[in-house]
Amino acid sequence: MKKRLFILLFSVHLLLVFFQALWATIDSYWIYHYNESPYVPVLIHLKQNSHTELYYLMSGINTGYGFYGIKASSEKYLKVTFLDSSENVLKSDRYFGLSTSNGVSRLKGFASYLANHIGETEKMIEIDTSSVSSENLQEIIQFRKEYISKVLKWLGKNEASNISNCVSYKVDLLTIVPESDRQFNTKPKLYVIQKGYFPVQ
Repeated sequence: MKKRLFILLFSVHLLLVFFQALWATIDSYWIYHYNESPYVPVLIHLKQNSHTELYYLMSGINTGYGFYGIKASSEKYLKVTFLDSSENVLKSDRYFGLSTSNGVSRLKGFASYLANHIGETEKMIEIDTSSVSSENLQEIIQFRKEYISKVLKWLGKNEASNISNCVSYKVDLLTIVPESDRQFNTKPKLYVIQKGYFPVQ
């Protein structure tokens, strides 16, 4: 009986993973081409919403476990800049000392994950302000904000302490404007999704 129940729960969970990945793809396509989200009466209750938000976040279903495509993170990256007491740049690095293609690829994936995390947090804030939400949701939102801040802080902390005359550093999570939105023969524009400024301790 336990085994059957486990198989049933696992199957439902796996179906939700595929559904979320498929829905995210369709939703993005629909919004881009028709400027509105698709509305399917039955499926609308299964997608990530105020009722399923907690389970999707805690189980990781909202990430799709990598089913969103190999190039999903190619337009987002992290950059660390080390500064002296006069705010002069001592060193700037996009790869955090990584030299292998595997390491750089994983760093790009991590940048995409952080960007998605921030986007999901913003959606949660919209839910929080548009309805009477529980204290639990507010705590989750605050936790997610602090998580991003601490991640950015630790990304450059060790290297900053090893650089002579470095008194502070900043870490930026950047995104590049997609090719379709750029004019021909122009430099790509960068937008800061999140940034952190930290003193060397």
